[in-house]
Amino acid sequence: MVFAALALAAHSPLLAQSDVTGKQLRSISAPSAAPDFRLQDMESRPHTLSDFEDRVVLVNFWATWCPPCRKEMPALQRLSRRLGAENFEVVAINVAEDAERAGRFLDSLPEQPTFTVLLDPDAAVARDWGVKVLPTTWVVDRETRRILGAVGEVDFDSAALREQLQALIAGHPVADATEPR
Repeated sequence: MVFAALALAAHSPLLAQSDVTGKQLRSISAPSAAPDFRLQDMESRPHTLSDFEDRVVLVNFWATWCPPCRKEMPALQRLSRRLGAENFEVVAINVAEDAERAGRFLDSLPEQPTFTVLLDPDAAVARDWGVKVLPTTWVVDRETRRILGAVGEVDFDSAALREQLQALIAGHPVADATEPR
């Protein structure tokens, strides 16, 4: 099984990024419109980016074979629980895997995600969003512009990251997160 996951990762156009730890979200110098999508969730219900209109949306692209993606999932749940209000949404998009494989992984977590998990079985949405490495995370503002992003593992438990997102949710200008020294 491990060999199969490594073979899949080696032949996939998307690579796992495991050497970047504690990375923060960075401001996008020229915010751009986030491409809309139409994907199904784990219960085969369709969703679009437009469904989350008027909310700040954290979009995380992940796969079960990606070690940092697997590590991030519980932290995404904690972030969703801490900030999840009517003005914020976490959306995790599984890339190039089927519902059965993604579901087995989600079932193995200590706490089931309460945020939206979508399936991108042919990686078309990942390509539209310019994803080349997993995990990749984007934050979309209320005007559906990508304004923050990170390639590789992000520390979603970081107090600085939560403050960054809370400011954005409150309508304040976005800034890079900084940890106290």
